[in-house]
Amino acid sequence: MPPLKTAVLLFAIVSLLYHIPHIAEAQIPPVFIKRLGNPASVLGFIGGESHHSYVVNVSRGRVLAVSLSWRREGDNRAEFAVTESPNSDSEPVKFGKWSHGGKRWIGKVPKSGDYYVQVFAHPTAHYTLGVTVK
Repeated sequence: MPPLKTAVLLFAIVSLLYHIPHIAEAQIPPVFIKRLGNPASVLGFIGGESHHSYVVNVSRGRVLAVSLSWRREGDNRAEFAVTESPNSDSEPVKFGKWSHGGKRWIGKVPKSGDYYVQVFAHPTAHYTLGVTVK
């Protein structure tokens, strides 16, 4: 193969390899994250394989309270988790207590920082999320 064709082919391969990670990143849907004030009440709709993430900054020693209700339609249900990461597969925090059949959670925050409330629905739900820091 002539040197010019080899150089052009090599350039095309390197260019393609450089752009593959960027193409893959462009196909990942953005994560829904909304920063909340105190107190906060959010009306939302969610369904399928998605989740909504809400973030609130809490100082050490303060009490974080979260509640979730949803409109009942057939066998649908909604649930939430409190985490230290916006990822939907994050481990829930190790502090706090659940009540009202998993619809309310309250916990004294051990360290200052951002805390995320992940809302999920099965299969869909119109929900109301309440978040308060005391």
